[in-house]
Amino acid sequence: MWAIILIAVLFGAGILALILTMVTRIAHKTEAAWRNENPNEKVILYANGCNCASFPGEKINLRGNGLLVLTPNALHFWMWSPQKRLRIPIYNLLTADVVKSFAGRWGRLPMLHILFRDDTGSSYETAWSVTGAPRWVEEILSIKKTEN
Repeated sequence: MWAIILIAVLFGAGILALILTMVTRIAHKTEAAWRNENPNEKVILYANGCNCASFPGEKINLRGNGLLVLTPNALHFWMWSPQKRLRIPIYNLLTADVVKSFAGRWGRLPMLHILFRDDTGSSYETAWSVTGAPRWVEEILSIKKTEN
């Protein structure tokens, strides 16, 4: 009986190790691709593994884990899978704050909530569960302040 339990535990641990290895590879691959395409960008903050809650109304179809990067010029989000990208110029960011939930989803961490507009003037909002969400808000507001 103990042998069966031991085999089951080892099998479960092996599956978990495989999943963690795959997630780590995807995260590193996404970060390397972002850095390759943005070699001269100064990175203010980044979080690899944050979770994008949603875009209400689904005008923009992004929801899932990925890389969030704040530079002096833009807020970037690169989803891990499927590979989708979002670049929001700082001048298009309208507000940033911290929320506990967004669009009916509760994050495991406080959420960075933003309201922004696209180049046509349409407004959108979303939120990411990200470590240090208050710091993200401070940095975004600081960049916005120096922009004006």
